[in-house]
Amino acid sequence: MVETKQPRRDFGRIYRKAGSRFLWVRYRIGGKEYVESSHSEKPREAEKLLARRQAELGVGIFVAPDVKRTTFEDLCRFIRDEYAVKGRRSTRTLEVVLRRLAVTFAGARAIALTPDRFAAYVRLRMEAGVAQATIRNELNALRHALRLAKRAGKVAAVPEFPTLGAPNVRTGFFEPEDFAALLAELPEPLRPVAEFGYLTGWRKGEILSLTWDRVDFRAGVVRLDVGTTKTGEGRTFPFAALPRLKELLEAQLAETKRVQRRTGQILQHVFHRDGEPIKDFFEAWKNACDRASQNDRGLVVRSQLVGRVFHDLRRTAVRNLVRAGVPEHTAMKLSGHKTRDVFDRYDIVSERDLSEAVTKLASFHGQQAAAR
Repeated sequence: MVETKQPRRDFGRIYRKAGSRFLWVRYRIGGKEYVESSHSEKPREAEKLLARRQAELGVGIFVAPDVKRTTFEDLCRFIRDEYAVKGRRSTRTLEVVLRRLAVTFAGARAIALTPDRFAAYVRLRMEAGVAQATIRNELNALRHALRLAKRAGKVAAVPEFPTLGAPNVRTGFFEPEDFAALLAELPEPLRPVAEFGYLTGWRKGEILSLTWDRVDFRAGVVRLDVGTTKTGEGRTFPFAALPRLKELLEAQLAETKRVQRRTGQILQHVFHRDGEPIKDFFEAWKNACDRASQNDRGLVVRSQLVGRVFHDLRRTAVRNLVRAGVPEHTAMKLSGHKTRDVFDRYDIVSERDLSEAVTKLASFHGQQAAAR
């Protein structure tokens, strides 16, 4: 590269690059060299650019030129790449979140993503009637993308994000009669999926991806390998000790063999629709909840079923384990919860514990009365 050099300065230097009509500046900070165009043919403008960079460095607000060019789209690329490398299964959910963020931030430079813009985004989403939990998830994705970019040296710092109120924690549970009503309304292929979730408390993705090589009828257990669960830990559920679960898996095996004989294909998935893996059933689930909530005249008689989600089966299973007297740490191993936060978030406590607590209170009052 042919350069026309200008006199040296204390901080950086100005030069004319071959093929460009503008003057350029070159300076070094922390052992790294930076090159920028002044976008001017006037030496005075190039001098001002160098002086500005030196001043920014002096007060600790210097941002490298390449960092200034980082855009919202670059941030999306960072978080998409991480999801791909880690093999996360929530890629579809991520894309939905990024599309929502793009409505406001598409084309924006990362350096322009400031706390006041985040606050405006929250206000806009809340005015649209979006739940705080949804807004929190969107901001969390953006914050994580910025952290990844900072780690890669593409942003100078991660700005402060607004703090929303307490999470909208779902507290839905299925009572036995409500679950039975829902089960009757679900399409036939989805009934064993729902019942497996009701009995084990496993996540929907873990159930739908379960394959027959993970089911050991001789040992009477079903296993999830390390790295295949949300927490990354393996899991074992002894289904032989739970007759209804054993019957369910045996029925699924019989159905699988029936489809295999008819199609001549080997089926890997435990749960399927006539041989095809089950991927999504949001509408079928919602419609079944709506039908189960109504009587023959279309009147809502089970309002607790309206808006129920599949994850409510997970909460129900944990609560049933506790009600059955299973210690918390054992219940967590069966359901795959890594911490005991679930018991606090969903206020899961055994009625036996409450009864014992009230019995102790009654004893205390009795002792006080006897002492008078």
